[in-house]
Amino acid sequence: MPSSDSLNVLYGVLFVHKGHYRSGVFKFRIFVPDTYPDHPPAVTFLTDMFHPLVDAQGNVSLSQQFPSWRPHQDYLYHVLHYIKNMFKKVVLEKLMDKHCYNKEAYRLFRTETAVFTKLAQQCAQLSITESYLFDHFPGNNMIRFSPLSEAKYEELRGTIFSPQ
Repeated sequence: MPSSDSLNVLYGVLFVHKGHYRSGVFKFRIFVPDTYPDHPPAVTFLTDMFHPLVDAQGNVSLSQQFPSWRPHQDYLYHVLHYIKNMFKKVVLEKLMDKHCYNKEAYRLFRTETAVFTKLAQQCAQLSITESYLFDHFPGNNMIRFSPLSEAKYEELRGTIFSPQ
């Protein structure tokens, strides 16, 4: 979804259902430069992220999938597809050290999988705490979550699943 003040800034949320990051809800921002499609977008996670391709500031390395950006062949939807896939085992297993911003996460994935899994799960669990899930940071991010009472949930559920 575009930000409230710029079409060059997009926000998204990724829901991970399987693997090391299962149950995670990860918010991210994509900055599309004015020179796109000649230059690639930049992706930053807004949720704290323990992942080989993500640095401490949340910046995502796209170089494994896009070693050199190919204008008019590589597009934003390819980047979105890669963001989704970077949490899958098949992508994690093919990562190369030179493309990873978080060398420690990469090392743990390669040599101490149990420790990596525990840290990835902590990351996923942190992402679904109320302070992360319901925070509206930054202000121009129009994707917003809010608490839902059990009564309101049941009301909505009844409306959605009622026979027509």
